[in-house]
Amino acid sequence: MKRFLTRKRTWAEGFTLLHVYLVPDLDHDRDLARLVDDCGRLLSGYDFVKPVPAPWLHCTVAPVMGVPGAAVDAATRAEFAIALRGALNGVPAFTLTAGSPLAGSTTVSLDLDGDLPGQPLHTVYTLTRKVIGELFGPTALAYEAMPGHLTLAYATGAGDSGEVQSTLRTRVRPSHAPMTVREVHLVDVRQHRGDPVYYSWTVLDRIPLRAP
Repeated sequence: MKRFLTRKRTWAEGFTLLHVYLVPDLDHDRDLARLVDDCGRLLSGYDFVKPVPAPWLHCTVAPVMGVPGAAVDAATRAEFAIALRGALNGVPAFTLTAGSPLAGSTTVSLDLDGDLPGQPLHTVYTLTRKVIGELFGPTALAYEAMPGHLTLAYATGAGDSGEVQSTLRTRVRPSHAPMTVREVHLVDVRQHRGDPVYYSWTVLDRIPLRAP
């Protein structure tokens, strides 16, 4: 693995960016909470990868690229929230499968299903990007968040991703858990560059999905 926060990825002090997230409810999804805890316990044994604090776990649906949060005024934020509510109004709540854990070049994440065309995560992704493109323009769609994933840890130095993957593969059992999605979060995100690296946010709106 190699350090996640390269010069290109490091945000300026005070910079924020609007995102649409799925945020796991670990109080509701206890099997997912156990899976996250099991992975975090094992990852804490490595000095080059640091788990994300549980309150800041998320799945990115889409960011608003190229538009700093400070440049989005209150009226536009409200318009964004209203447009998202309208677009997602008919989408029923759904459950994804989180896992297996995957050690990549700079992160460790839980793979998420439901991101193929016609599946629920892909539907939320497509509708969200449509709203962002209409409100902020096509350049705001520069980042591709799929395949779906829940980031568990960011690499803070160099290390063997194969060893991390082997540990997760053999010692995290079971390696899958349900993730219930009943709402979508519109958030203003800031980056924390210390140890651990993570992203925190201020909630601008919580958009409920339709009861199934």
